[in-house]
Amino acid sequence: MPARKLSTSEAEQLRAFERQGHDALAATYQEFFAPVTAIAIAPLLDAVGLRPGTHLLDVAAGPGKLAAAAARRGAQAVGVDLSPRMVELARRLHPGIDFREAEVEHLPFADRTFDAVVCGFGLGHFPRPEAAVAECARTIKPGGRMALAWWDDPARQRIQGLFRETIAEFAVTLPPDLPQAHNSYRFSDTEEFLRLLRGAGLVDVAVAEHATSYCVPDVETLWRGGLGSCVLTGAAIRHQDEATQKRIRAAFERRASVYQSANGLDLPIAFKVGSGRKPQESR
Repeated sequence: MPARKLSTSEAEQLRAFERQGHDALAATYQEFFAPVTAIAIAPLLDAVGLRPGTHLLDVAAGPGKLAAAAARRGAQAVGVDLSPRMVELARRLHPGIDFREAEVEHLPFADRTFDAVVCGFGLGHFPRPEAAVAECARTIKPGGRMALAWWDDPARQRIQGLFRETIAEFAVTLPPDLPQAHNSYRFSDTEEFLRLLRGAGLVDVAVAEHATSYCVPDVETLWRGGLGSCVLTGAAIRHQDEATQKRIRAAFERRASVYQSANGLDLPIAFKVGSGRKPQESR
């Protein structure tokens, strides 16, 4: 069953929550989580058939790794993000690329501007994903392509999975500024992902599954990195009283220890890349 759509007020609430959260965590996101999300760069760029000269838009660009990788492969890349701090960071890290502050439902580009649109792990943060993806499709030239990466089920995506399962052990109260109806893992479901792409008018749609692993040195690095990068998770934990936070931390360490190896914590990572093509206009 499709998820309930957020009301206008809930969507605005989530949008403000995401903007403020990513502004606050931009630096720590770049340090810890940007290398994790970089695992999807090659699959995304391959899914849109990137070649030299491709005019590409990176939506929810964060610190700009995806747009920068596209530019290194010869693309004319542009990046947008909701968070002013993320845009500042991306401009500082990649001064040769055009990064702009923009909301995904209201992109500041004309119809049929880009050959390709990509998005690395922004989808579950969008308050109204159908409207967001339709707006992205608007900016694509006929025959152009879109590719979106999102996380697989938390049981197979263990960075967020460990945090979510640990939090679920406790009767936590969530921050009041987080809409309770929001389901950030809706598009971990392949059928939901395909429905989203088709609903935006794309054809030749497909969802490809990817799996790998990611090593972090120790539990403390994972704990601090997660709290300093994952806006929803970090807010939920910080919203608890000190005693509950300590219990969550102890339970997290117990769960994470099963991934201990000689190199640190070897964490399974799984994600999906949904892609499609904008049809040619009929004459």
